[in-house]
Formats: sequence, C-alpha cells, structure tokens
Amino acid sequence: MPELRRFATFGGAVAGAFAALRRRKLRAGWAQQSGVSSVSRRAVAAVDPGLEASSVGGSQVDTPELETDEAGVTRLKYQEEGWSKWTWQPEGVPIGPFECHYVSAGPEDAPAVVLVHGFGASSYHWRYQVPALAAQGFRVYSLCLLGYGWSPRVVLRYTGEFWASQINTFLRDVVQAPAVLVGNSVGGFTSLLAAALDPERCKGLVLLNAAGRFEARQPGVRPAQNQMGDVLADAAETADPGPIQWALQQLTRVVAGWAFYTTKLRIQPILEWVYVNGTQVDDDLVTSIRAPADHPDALDTFGEVIQMGRRTDITVFDALDQLPSRMPILLLWGMQDPWMRPARAEAICVECDERGLDYQYVQIDDAGHCPQDDTPVRVNEALVEWLDARGHSNMAARKAAEQPQVA
Repeated sequence: MPELRRFATFGGAVAGAFAALRRRKLRAGWAQQSGVSSVSRRAVAAVDPGLEASSVGGSQVDTPELETDEAGVTRLKYQEEGWSKWTWQPEGVPIGPFECHYVSAGPEDAPAVVLVHGFGASSYHWRYQVPALAAQGFRVYSLCLLGYGWSPRVVLRYTGEFWASQINTFLRDVVQAPAVLVGNSVGGFTSLLAAALDPERCKGLVLLNAAGRFEARQPGVRPAQNQMGDVLADAAETADPGPIQWALQQLTRVVAGWAFYTTKLRIQPILEWVYVNGTQVDDDLVTSIRAPADHPDALDTFGEVIQMGRRTDITVFDALDQLPSRMPILLLWGMQDPWMRPARAEAICVECDERGLDYQYVQIDDAGHCPQDDTPVRVNEALVEWLDARGHSNMAARKAAEQPQVA
C-alpha cells in the first residue's frame, strides 16, 4: 500500500509523542551495515501436495503455494502464517535481534531479484511477481521491511537509511550475492538508498512509482514545506522533560489514535482510489494489510514509521549522485497514480541523463500507484524483458524448465 501523503499534515503529530517518549532510549545513526545475522531458510508448501521443492537444471527450487486469480493469472496463495524468516540485529540499536519475514522462490543458484514493498504493505504485495520471475529462471525474494507485514512491529527511529541497511544486510546474509533491487513507492526509495550506500551489492534498480524527496529540483514544483504536524513533532522530540512536553505528547497521541484507526477502517477505499483496476483489490490483499494493524504494538509503530520521510537526510538526487554509471535503472510508472505523478518519473529521467546513467522509462497507462499488483501481467512482461536485455536472466535454467519431464 502506498505512502499516505494526504495524512502528512498531521503525520508529524501522529508520531511526535512516540518519538519523544522513545528518543532518549534509542540511538541514532543507523545508515551503516547492520551486524551479524543468522539465516533460517525453509522450503514452503509446493503447488503439488506433499512436495517441498523441485529441481530445475539440477538446482534446488523453492516453490511456495500458488493459486490463480479470476483472470487465470498465477500468484502466491495468501498464508496467514507467512513464509520464511531471517534474524537481523541492526547496528546501533539497543534492542533486538528481530525475526524479519521474507518469501523466496526459484532456483537457488539463479540470478537474484529482491522485491521491496511500499508503505503499509508486505512481501505479499508482490504476489504476482514471485511466481512469474521464478518461472522465468530467477531466484526471487520478497521481504517485509521491519515494522511491516509479518516482520515485527517495533517502536524505533525509522528512516530511509535504516531500511536501506536492512535491505543490504538481507543481500549479504540471505541472498549472499549481488541482486537486482525492485521497489514500489517507499520500497523504491529505500532500494535506491540501498544501492547508493552499497552499490557493489546491487546489479540493477527497478523503481515502480518510487516515493522520496525530490520536489525541490522539479521544474515548476514548489519545494515541500514543513507541515504543522512536523513542527509539532519536532517540538515534542526536543522539548525538555516537564509539563509542556507532557502536553505535546498527549496531544500527538490523540491525533495518532485518530489517524491510525481511521486509516485502518479505510484500507479498502484507499486501495481502490490508488488502483485503476478495482477487481485487484480483493479480500486477500486487504487482509494482508489489515492483519498487521491488529498487532498490539501497531499503533506505536505506525507513529514512528510515518516519520520516516521527515527523518531521512538523503534525497532521491543525493542517492543518484552516488550510483556508479554502470548501474542500470528501469522506471516502471503507473501513469494514473494520484500521489507519485508522472512528473516525478520525468524528473528522475532528467537527472539520469545529466549523470549518464543507463535507464529506461516504461509508462503503464492503465495502472495507479502499485502497478505490480494493478496490472501484473504488463509489469511482469516489461520487467523480464528488461532483465533479459541487461544480461541478468538465467537462460539455461529457463530452457531446462521448458524441457519435457522424464518420469
């Protein structure tokens, strides 16, 4: 689900109390690579009952349980319990470690593709891409950022750099190889930051309606202004202990409760607003977003998560400055996005031209903010075509998969 920018006016207020309450308990500076993690890999149920894995070209293949939608398109079958977990201890964080969630599929020795969801969503938001990419011979992973989906609800000082660190540690400890990063909305921005902070781990970037701070360098667009909620949040974080701070905390907590619960009640209408194809907003998608919000710590976590934009120091253009010229970029943009409008994609294209970066811009006319789920077939075709053209495909595994099986 996309970042709810329309709540930005009171977004700072939502999290101000939580930030103030936790500020003295947490340490900042989390843009560095995280500490040692252990990996817990497990195969999940296969399409064929009783099978946990299959083999393609002599390579072990994870096969999550799949289903087909009403249009006959294959996708992940929603599982209430989720899929796999890995252990992450963020550097400089006094609590943890955290059992973070992901789902994987495809040959284990194939070229890797890592999918990163947007605001409020989870690894399930890539339900169409996981089986499609695996079927094309890729090793595909879809992870849940900390605070989202099946990953723990934890009250921390979230920033784009923090989640970028999680992505890069996941590449190091779970994927164990450079990968193409594919991100939607906030996940696109954090994927870009991950590539900028550690470009050796990233073989390419795919940005789908990416969020981020770059309005200041778009022609004709006014720079983002501090909202009243941001001012209130800053005041709550910096106030000295005493009655004024207490009053700010109480006020922001009231606002937080209102914002959180009204958003939770409106999950389906919000999705229908940012999707073009309303039939894609089905019960499983809504459940995958609503269920994490039922966690006892969801409200406090929400209050911190929505401060990510205000706390993130690096802009989209700062991150582009740090990318090597060899880094290929694909912009897949839903043209009917009410939030991340096409002008943002065009601004990124201009900046890529100025830097000599290798990029391609693909417009998805009949999609909104989440094109990977709004028009999955079109997105999958464009994604695989780009991966093939950039030499990231596993053609040997693909040909082996197409051969008839011998009993």
